[in-house]
Amino acid sequence: MPVVHMRRAVLLLLLALGAACQIIPPARPDLTRFYTLGLPVPSESGGRAGQLALGLGPIIFPGYLDQPQLVTRVDEQRIAFSAGDRWAGSLRAQFERALQLRLMSALGTDDISVFPWWHAHRIDLSVQLNVLAFEADSTGTARLDAVWRVRDGQHQDAILRNGRVSLREPIGSGGTGAAVDALGRALDQLADAIASDVQRARR
Repeated sequence: MPVVHMRRAVLLLLLALGAACQIIPPARPDLTRFYTLGLPVPSESGGRAGQLALGLGPIIFPGYLDQPQLVTRVDEQRIAFSAGDRWAGSLRAQFERALQLRLMSALGTDDISVFPWWHAHRIDLSVQLNVLAFEADSTGTARLDAVWRVRDGQHQDAILRNGRVSLREPIGSGGTGAAVDALGRALDQLADAIASDVQRARR
């Protein structure tokens, strides 16, 4: 092939490759952000003899919340899923673990078993929890609504205490991170309310 024709062929090939590169869109960076609930380190109980053995669960958790995307409550009938903000793992599992650790500190025990627990393990009291809401809303408020029952660990039919909370925490500025922090503060209050009922049931 003459040199002129070869140069022309190479030029045409380069032009074709350049056009192809313009057709293929450039790769976009993944802008997804991942969040976790805060997991406090409980104060040391020392595993002392006679400490409370608490069973936590079952915990009933709304299916619409146990999703990868963070949820915002638009109104009483509508919710919206975030396009770019996600939980780093199951929210249900995070909620259970976060509540367990908070109750350990509030009750001064490290013997808190999450349902289902080993049938031979001693359970003094158990807490059955129904989470009704755990999300930010469109007004800039974190919501946590829940009801629970404290039962005798040996006689599960014996209900010792009933409890309910409807908690609202202002989110303020800071976007999704601030909303997650506000949910954590609401969870602190839930743990304190449950711990108070558990302590009353022990008397």
